[in-house]
Amino acid sequence: MKKVPQHGGQVYEFARSQPHSLEESLQSVLDFSASINPIVPNIDWIQLIHKAQITIPHYPDQKNELLKRAIGKRFELSPEQITLTNGISSAIMSLFSMIRPNRTLLFTPIYSEYQRAAQLHSQQVIEVPQNQTTEFDFSVLTDQSVMVLVNPNTPQGQYQSLESLEPIFRAAIAHNCWLLIDESFLPFISLSSKASVRSLLEQAVAKKWIVLQSLTKYYACPGVRIGTLFSAPNALDLHADWQWPSWPISMLDEQFLLQALSDPNHDQKTHDFLKQERLSFINALAECDLIESVESGLANFLFVKTRVAVAQLTPALEAHNILIRDCQNFGSGEFYCRVAIKTTEQNQQFIKSLQNISNWIQVQHP
Repeated sequence: MKKVPQHGGQVYEFARSQPHSLEESLQSVLDFSASINPIVPNIDWIQLIHKAQITIPHYPDQKNELLKRAIGKRFELSPEQITLTNGISSAIMSLFSMIRPNRTLLFTPIYSEYQRAAQLHSQQVIEVPQNQTTEFDFSVLTDQSVMVLVNPNTPQGQYQSLESLEPIFRAAIAHNCWLLIDESFLPFISLSSKASVRSLLEQAVAKKWIVLQSLTKYYACPGVRIGTLFSAPNALDLHADWQWPSWPISMLDEQFLLQALSDPNHDQKTHDFLKQERLSFINALAECDLIESVESGLANFLFVKTRVAVAQLTPALEAHNILIRDCQNFGSGEFYCRVAIKTTEQNQQFIKSLQNISNWIQVQHP
C-alpha cells in the first residue's frame, strides 16, 4: 500500500517526547503545522458550562435541529442539506466505506485522509495533479466512481473558481459519478455561496455531489470534532444501506459551535486580520536567510521553499518548541514546508527562531 503523508497537528506526539509534563509541553509548543484560525470566536464559557450541566445528562437531539439551522444560516443552506459528522476525517472514511467505489480519482496534492480512505475502500486509485485536469481522460469513470478535489488546495492554498472547475463538473454529470469537494479552508477566503460548490447542490445533476466542510479550522476548535456534509436536500438519506451514527456529535460540541456561529464579529475579524498579517508574515519570512521563497495562497497558511532541507530544519525548530508541516510527502520536494499564519506575536516568535537557527545551520542551495 502506498504511504500517505502524515497529517499536521501532531502536537501530542511531540509533547510526549519532551522532558516536561504533557500539560506543560502542550502549553509551550507553537504548532505551525496545523492551520487553525488564529482568531478565536467569542465564547461565554460560563454559559457553556451551565448549558452543559443541563444537557449532558440527556442523549443529544438526533435531528440536531437547532445547530443545523444555525449552520444553514451561515452557509445559506436548508437544514435538509446538512449532515453532521464527528469531524471531516471520520466523514471521509464513512463515505468511502459506504460508496465502495470501483475507481477513485484524486486531484493532488490532497489531504492524506482521502488517500488512506481510497486505498482501503477503492478497487483502483488514480492520482492526477490539479494542473493536469484538462488533459485527463475522464472516460475511465463510471457511476460507481468517485472524484475528489480540495478547494482551496493544500499545501499551496490556491483557490479554483467554479468556472475553472467546469471540466470536472461536466465529467461528473456525463458519467453520473460521485463528486466530493472539500472546502474546509474556503471560509478563510469567502463565505459567499457564489464562491462555493454548495450553490450548485440543488441542481438536478448534483444528486451525487457532496461538499465537505470542516468547522474546526475556521472556528479554531480542532479539539471539538464537528464536520458537515452539504448535499442536495435529503440526498444522503436516500441510500438505505448507508448507516450514519445516531448521535454524531456531543452536546458540548453543539454548545460550543452554536456560540461560535453566533459571534457577529468573527468573520470580519478573521478576514481583516489575515489580510494584514499574511503580508507582514510573508515579508518577514522573505528576509530570513533560511527562506528561498514564499507562496502565500489565499487561506490561512503559507507554502514556503527553504534553503535547507526541511528534514534538517524541522528538528532545529522543534528545539525551539515549534512545529511545521513537511511537504515532501505531498510530492513538493525536500525544500518545501507549509507554515500556518498564527497570531502576530507567535509569528514574530517563529521569525526570531528562524533567525537564531540561521546563525549556525548550514544553508544549502537547491
